[in-house]
Amino acid sequence: MVKIKVHRGLNQIGGCITEIWTDTSRVFIDMGQNLPGNCSASESKDKTRFGSAERSLQSTIVNAEPTLPEEDDEMVKNLFVQNKKEHEAVFYTHGHEDHIGLFMYVPDNVPQYMSDGTREIILTKYELIAESHKKSLKKADIELTKEYYEEIINEDKRLIDKLKNFKTWERPGKRQKPQAIHIGDISITPFYCNHSIFDASMFLIEADGKRIWHTGDFRNHGFSGNLFAMLKAYAANIDTLIIEGTMLNQDKVNITEEEVSDKMAHVMKAFKYVFVLCSATDIDRLAAVQRACEFSEKNLYVCSEFMLKTMAIFTRRMGQKRKLFHFEPTLYRGKTASATLKKDGFVMALGASAYHKAKQLRDSLDPSETLLIYSNWDGYYKIPEQVEHNKSYKAFRDLFPNVVDIHTSGHADRATLKQVIETIKPKGIIGIHKDKDATIESLNLVGISSNQKK
Repeated sequence: MVKIKVHRGLNQIGGCITEIWTDTSRVFIDMGQNLPGNCSASESKDKTRFGSAERSLQSTIVNAEPTLPEEDDEMVKNLFVQNKKEHEAVFYTHGHEDHIGLFMYVPDNVPQYMSDGTREIILTKYELIAESHKKSLKKADIELTKEYYEEIINEDKRLIDKLKNFKTWERPGKRQKPQAIHIGDISITPFYCNHSIFDASMFLIEADGKRIWHTGDFRNHGFSGNLFAMLKAYAANIDTLIIEGTMLNQDKVNITEEEVSDKMAHVMKAFKYVFVLCSATDIDRLAAVQRACEFSEKNLYVCSEFMLKTMAIFTRRMGQKRKLFHFEPTLYRGKTASATLKKDGFVMALGASAYHKAKQLRDSLDPSETLLIYSNWDGYYKIPEQVEHNKSYKAFRDLFPNVVDIHTSGHADRATLKQVIETIKPKGIIGIHKDKDATIESLNLVGISSNQKK
């Protein structure tokens, strides 16, 4: 009998850990770090019901209590001590920290899997961090500081080596079916889906004659992916659907990435100097920015090695298949605007860590001709708990007299969530990655009986 246990993520957004097991085998889907301000210590009194499948498929609900970072190591150790199986593995849906952030605590003898594209992005990030720490070590002028950085560098090496040992799968070509990965008597088949980070996946998990579909984080309003065609082809006869519900409590309808790009192009034409605060790992958003640059006849610059490298990865992996994902930015290494930049204007895509570079460049420009396009979740500057833990987002906004928000979510809106469930028609549903008071019942599903919902 295959069983499911949601360790974290049932009543909080982020920090996801789901365990699926049989008598001899088990897999974990995601080992996520808690997001500040998104943890719920409330107890869950809900009971998952599976209709005709309840005898052979069970789900245990575990409280999603907030944890401190230093507690995570002990928690993960306990997960692997309990319910030990002959065959074990961890699979990751995508590369956001609230899904992969605890990978370093997984025992070395347990194989970990992620898509090849995800591993390349994460490995690039950690290698750049390690380079930064090595530079800091060279500048350290007292022994205590040197010892501190040497410890960090050793830890950097351990994490990089661990990532290099990850097992991966490649996204199949057009009209090719993904290949299943077998962990004992459990098989996991990854399917590409669109999210606000490169190379995200959904999983079909099969064991003991049962079929479980895990959506991970997903959406249907990006530039790539054919969500419903894929679900209709492969997500049939599903016993349990484990689905994210980030936007269950929100009534807004997401605009598409194409609309994001069109809005950006419009305001780019109105200002000479444009900064765009966005994620370096979101291929769709960067494509939206570059597309807007072309329409507004502006040159695209970046000021971080990481964003330059992720764009190069996207170009190599996707640029030949679709021109939209072929990136040609210019790396800006200066501190103040050159005569060329002042004369021609620019669009500068950058992440929140580039605050000081942005400030230096902004100080050399005419404020009346300078604009910040804020293209991130607005909770980072509106919600007090998020502001406390992510100070750079609000600080970035405060740098500029002219700011406009142009963004769309990386998650499915309510209408899409409903359509996904009604397309799959599972026998049972588990909602994760959602607010504690969000419910699947609120979608008013058609063709899904009440004892199947949770």
